[in-house]
Amino acid sequence: MADSDPAGLEQTINQASEHHQAGRLDDAAALYRKIVAAHPGHCGALVQLGVIDYQLGRVDTAFTWLHRAAAVNPFSEAVAFTLGELLRLQGRLDEAIPNLMQAIELAPKMAVAHNSLGAALQAQGRLDDAVASFGNAIAQDPGFADAYNNLGVVLETLGKLDDAIASYEVAVEQRPDFAAARGNLGIALLFAGRPEPALAELERALALQPGVPMTISAKGHALQALGRLDQAIECFEAVVALLPDTPKAQEDLANARRARG
Repeated sequence: MADSDPAGLEQTINQASEHHQAGRLDDAAALYRKIVAAHPGHCGALVQLGVIDYQLGRVDTAFTWLHRAAAVNPFSEAVAFTLGELLRLQGRLDEAIPNLMQAIELAPKMAVAHNSLGAALQAQGRLDDAVASFGNAIAQDPGFADAYNNLGVVLETLGKLDDAIASYEVAVEQRPDFAAARGNLGIALLFAGRPEPALAELERALALQPGVPMTISAKGHALQALGRLDQAIECFEAVVALLPDTPKAQEDLANARRARG
């Protein structure tokens, strides 16, 4: 793959991207390494090698590739965002936030960077700043379901339950198969004293993603609030089976059985 063959380079990049999207990580990595061997300063290939190694659990190697990409192009929003996001996922928030802020400075309309910054700020307990960042993500991409769901979580933590419910509702409207957002919406509706619509959302969430203990437990509480104790007990029994060492699960089951008499 010579410098004089841009068509060949583009074809290799496309093939590598297809392998990556299809989950054939080793095949994708082999092609990206081929690109880097011929073009040591190819920032995009270096970034993708970092992402793939991270996906494969090779964290140290992943950051080596990304730092190499940053050395090649310190003003790349893709490098800054990817480095910041992977640092966030590692819990290295003090390092992640400056990189995510740099990505936003370089590309102010990058909605995913605003969303990731919000998640990092939320993890630090900076909830008002997180709300602002999720709002910025939504402003740049009004169809960004993840940002609406994340915003809902923070609003709920801040005690703004009605606003949280509204945010979750937009998330599931934008992406009807968004199981986590449906679960969050159901739980928020339950907290708001609306067990009937809560139950409907929780059942939709479990149809999309069965076996989630928190969602099953919330469904049990909704059923109990509606007086459907036998079904509630079945839910609490399922949670105890999934989480046998969790006192709260045992307590919920005991309370429901006591309520049944």
